[in-house]
Amino acid sequence: MPKTLDKLLAAVPKHQILAAQGDMSTIIAAAVSESSLDIKEGGLFAARKGQSADGHRYIDQALAAGASAVIGEIEPPNLPVPYVQVKNSSEVLGWLAAAYYDYPSRKLAVIGITGTDGKTTISHILHHILKQAGVQAGCISTLSADVGDETVETGLHVTTPPAPRIQAYLAQMAAAGLTHGILEMTSHGLAQGRLQGVEIDAAILSNVMHEHLDFHRNWQDYRAAKAIMFRMLGRSWRKPGLAKISVINADDPSADYFLAIPADTSLRYGIHHPADYQAAKIHYMPHSTSFAVQGKSIETRLAGEFNVYNALAAISAARHLGVDWSDIQRGMPRLTASPDEWSELMKDRILSPLLISPIRPMLSNAPCKPAAPCCQRGND
Repeated sequence: MPKTLDKLLAAVPKHQILAAQGDMSTIIAAAVSESSLDIKEGGLFAARKGQSADGHRYIDQALAAGASAVIGEIEPPNLPVPYVQVKNSSEVLGWLAAAYYDYPSRKLAVIGITGTDGKTTISHILHHILKQAGVQAGCISTLSADVGDETVETGLHVTTPPAPRIQAYLAQMAAAGLTHGILEMTSHGLAQGRLQGVEIDAAILSNVMHEHLDFHRNWQDYRAAKAIMFRMLGRSWRKPGLAKISVINADDPSADYFLAIPADTSLRYGIHHPADYQAAKIHYMPHSTSFAVQGKSIETRLAGEFNVYNALAAISAARHLGVDWSDIQRGMPRLTASPDEWSELMKDRILSPLLISPIRPMLSNAPCKPAAPCCQRGND
């Protein structure tokens, strides 16, 4: 997907570009990357100051690997290739990668999911519902990426993939003929700008707990990082026939904060507070859960109150995307997870006997992994 450097830079917000030197018509013939180890001949290297390393120290290594141009945050050094100084390389990287791959998220209905707990589970449920309804849907989570013609491990299990990889996955989805893409968005990924360049149509919030304050300075900053995804709705590309919607947990203390962020439509789901999709007649059993929502009976193999919330979030989004109740009712009881997925999905919520009981036989056959603390919550 060769592009000239100036064509890629046209995707970057003007306030980000501070200085440029060299030939801006240089051809970028390989993917954008922030890792000098991933640079291919003709690629664009984005150097940034990280928490543990300064990418500017690896410019020479990127040039040796064949980089045709460099993006960085320091004043222009003396280089044999074009250099562009920007305010924030992390944020710029997403826009550059989106432009390099011809803006793949503009060709998909994109659903973003964030929150402290439940992101992976909601992604899994919504992906399952859409596919059961015959929708050609892909999914990028902290576990794996289903891009249509293959499923690949993201290799992270803790956070959102780097911006170039996200855009590459979205491009694969579009090339495979998919129409919808689900994207798990962590607070780290949002705060670091990895989701810049992703044009979203629906934003789902699970909840916001007091977590990850080792990275975010305080709870307010943590919540603000989650809010970035909802503010993306207002500036994302408008796609024919798709309204921009937010889906909010009405029982979360931060519900009003997120509902105040503009969207074409805001949907509430919950159990204890009035909501557009409010669960009633809930029956918890060791191996399943049943409940009613909008007068429809739902059965699922997922146990525990928290999975009622997860199911409600997915159902709310699915209904907005045009999925019939009959497809939801038929798909929910069929929802299963592999042993590897269960071991990760369990981290989405505090473990409880209701959850452990039905999946213990599967976990006994799962590959051994380091044990997680019993009170471990979602990734971020």
